[in-house]
Order: sequence, then C-alpha cells, then structure tokens
Amino acid sequence: MMAEELKKSATRAAGTKARILTAAEHLFTARGFAGVTMREVARRAATNVASAHYHFGSKEGLVIEMLRHRIAPINAERLRLLEEAKHQSGGKPLKPIVIFTALLLPIGQAATGSKGPDSRFMQLVGRSFTEPASFLEKVHRRLFQELSDIFMVELRRSHPEAQEEDLFWNLHFVVATMLGALANHRRLAPFSGGLCKDKDVAEMIQRLIVFAAGGFATSIENIKTRSN
Repeated sequence: MMAEELKKSATRAAGTKARILTAAEHLFTARGFAGVTMREVARRAATNVASAHYHFGSKEGLVIEMLRHRIAPINAERLRLLEEAKHQSGGKPLKPIVIFTALLLPIGQAATGSKGPDSRFMQLVGRSFTEPASFLEKVHRRLFQELSDIFMVELRRSHPEAQEEDLFWNLHFVVATMLGALANHRRLAPFSGGLCKDKDVAEMIQRLIVFAAGGFATSIENIKTRSN
C-alpha cells in the first residue's frame, strides 16, 4: 500500500513539474524572462508558488530547466550525427558542410512541429539569447559548453591552418545567424514580397547549412590570404 501511494505521489509531482515547464514556456516566450514572476507561472500551471519553488528553486532555475528540457534532446542528436559522420569519414577531417549539418539540422527538426513550424519554440530560442550576459554565461556553461568544445575539435581538424581566434569568431557568427533565422522566420515572406515561404522550416535549415559552411570556410580562406 505504501509503495503504491509513493508511486502515485511521484506521478503527481512529475505532472506538476511538467505543467510548470509548459506554463513557463508560454509566458517567457510572450513576455521575456524578466517580465514574468514565479507566481504567474504557478497560476497558469494551476499550482501554487511554493510548488514551483520546490521543483526549481528559483525563477532562474526554472528558466534553465525549461531550456534544458528543450535543448538536451537537440544536443544529443547533434552529437549522434557528429559521431556518425566521424565514423563514416574513417578518421579523416570532416568537411564544414558535414559539421554544420550535425550542428544545425537537429534544431531545424525540433522547430518543425507536426502541424508546421513550432513558432513558440523558435521565438523562445531567439528570446533566450537576448537576456543579460551573466545569465547567458550560465546557460552556455550548463547547456552548451561541452557541445561547443566537441564541435570546436572538429572545426580545428577541418581548418588546421586557421587561428583559434578566427574559429571562435566564425562559429559565433554561425550561431548568431541560426538564432536570427529561427527567431525572425515570419519576416521572410513579407521581406521577399511573398517569394519565399516562411512555413518551410526544413528548406530554411538546408539553406542555412549551406550558407554557414560556405561562409565559414570562405572567411577562413580570406583571413589566411590577407595575413600572407
């Protein structure tokens, strides 16, 4: 009997935690992290603020867990694709297009819901990276540092002639371009006069991969040429 009660209690707690995460995602996407209180999140999740603090500790803890909930599966798929590409290369350096396919394709897949583009997710990604630098440092350290280190190893192998500083600058530009493309995808149709369709996230990501790989490699080559 006691084991059954403990199981039910754990199930209720998991359900409450999931509701809080969903409520937080809705509110933070619409109003930003600073514009939402824990009490508002708890109210939307049909629970009390004490429960929200119990599960996440603080608003910052809630935000980071909300992002981790979304980002962790994407990062796992990125690493899986990269490992698969390394295995297929037989130990040879990976081409930039292969590296950036592994980096960018999974987030494109996550941004495509069963009924079309997952606009809330794309807005959340963009919103996350407009927060104060101190918060972004914590997010990077907890969610992206290991991933960044692994991809930098492959970029160094792909461009052994490049300076470390240039590799970091270029990867920064790729990530910023990715975030901008996701956060502002709805602007594409009016910007192009209807020529480009903003609902085709898969095509956008494929174009972004080609753009990132070409721009990264060309920039490294141009920097090398100027320094000679």
